[in-house]
Amino acid sequence: MLFNSFEFLFVFLPATLLVYYLLRHWVAHHAALVALTIASLIFYSWWDIRYLPLLLGSIVINHLLGLVIANHRTQPWLAIGIIANLASIGLFKYADFFVGNVNSVAGTAIPEPHFTLPLAISFFTFQQISFLVDVARKHAKPGSLTGHALFVSFFPQLIAGPIVRHDQIAPQYDDAKRKDDLAENIGVGLSIFAIGLAKKVLLADNMEPFAASAFGAAARGDELGLLEAWTGALAYSFQIFFDFSGYSDMAIGLGRMFGYRLPINFNAPYRAVSVIDFWRRWHITLSRFLRDYLYIPLGGGRNGLVRRMINVAIVMLLGGLWHGAAWTFVVWGGLHGLGLAWCHMLNRFFPNGLFSKARWLSIGITFLFVTIAWVFFRAESFDAAWRVLAGMAGLNGVGNSVGDEPFIAIVIGLAIVWGLPDTVSIFRNVLDRMTLETARVEFQKGWRWSPGPWTATGLAFLLFLAIVNAWTTAEFIYYNF
Repeated sequence: MLFNSFEFLFVFLPATLLVYYLLRHWVAHHAALVALTIASLIFYSWWDIRYLPLLLGSIVINHLLGLVIANHRTQPWLAIGIIANLASIGLFKYADFFVGNVNSVAGTAIPEPHFTLPLAISFFTFQQISFLVDVARKHAKPGSLTGHALFVSFFPQLIAGPIVRHDQIAPQYDDAKRKDDLAENIGVGLSIFAIGLAKKVLLADNMEPFAASAFGAAARGDELGLLEAWTGALAYSFQIFFDFSGYSDMAIGLGRMFGYRLPINFNAPYRAVSVIDFWRRWHITLSRFLRDYLYIPLGGGRNGLVRRMINVAIVMLLGGLWHGAAWTFVVWGGLHGLGLAWCHMLNRFFPNGLFSKARWLSIGITFLFVTIAWVFFRAESFDAAWRVLAGMAGLNGVGNSVGDEPFIAIVIGLAIVWGLPDTVSIFRNVLDRMTLETARVEFQKGWRWSPGPWTATGLAFLLFLAIVNAWTTAEFIYYNF
């Protein structure tokens, strides 16, 4: 079920909010949690109920493993749990990729299984792994089965994050004495949700045709001129920015409507002054997961610059593969690994940054690097990616005019990401410390949210525009991962 669909906006969300608060205030806190868990499972099943047993099995098995790890020897059971979770994602997401590569290398003709990718498997699998590791490290306790089920399946963050740690959300679920300020929860949550919905429907979905035109032409084998290639690449940069930023806002807003604080997952990444800074701002919870559960166990930066660069490269190659079972994603991750390694090396010689007195230049170079790397992320094949990059390099000439609309859209995108404060900066005064702890970068100046008639009128109008334009109900890009 899409956040921007009418069945979600006018049926599922109002009904779930009503039932949750009625049960919590008039029956029992636990009953409200059970109802919210059931609603989340219905939300997940809406797309394809056949994969509900997979989600339920993951919840039950990992909860039992958590209990065993907490009360017995940890190492063997932790290894079993991690292997089981990785085997699950490997079977459904990477089986075709593995078989196809074996056939290419060995010249065999093993049939590919063509499993349908279960929705959100990448996200809930990483959450389960973080849970087991944190239990083994004594950073988390298994709790109840209901609490674990809601930790995994809570619908605002189930499909595309943020990747929530057990110790971030479980204490909130267990707090039966929490006093809800219903007006504040709905007011703040709906405001953040409205901004996210507008980003998705009014911005991301309107950038998509310009990106699809260029990358589609490249996939068909057409040569792209300079204008078409750069228009497509920049349009996709802004499409994925507003798409994922919009989803992240909606997840935070929906969680807040129910009184729960989810961690920030997105904070003005196109204002980053380096690739290191970019990954502190883009998909923040994934970056922290890769850092804490892969980079640091590999040794992090403790064994010199060369070893740090190797560890960074390994992490980003695997991070690229996490996004999709294709070598183009691996190359995208590898490019970011090289970018991170280069920035770490520069920091040894220029602690304040290479262009410390020209911040705008650092931002521009980082944005240019990220945009070029996105070509491999978006392209359907290496051939298509090379055609786009060849066009961007001007190897096919200037090309034909692409019209005024793409340029207007790109200028609007630039004005918003570089001229307006990001959502976390707008709402920083009403977001609690736990929510903000992942966003450890400076906040942008500008408008701050505060309750009042003008705020309500403006956000109501924005929500109205978004809903009126939501009839296409396009999927979020990260639903594919």
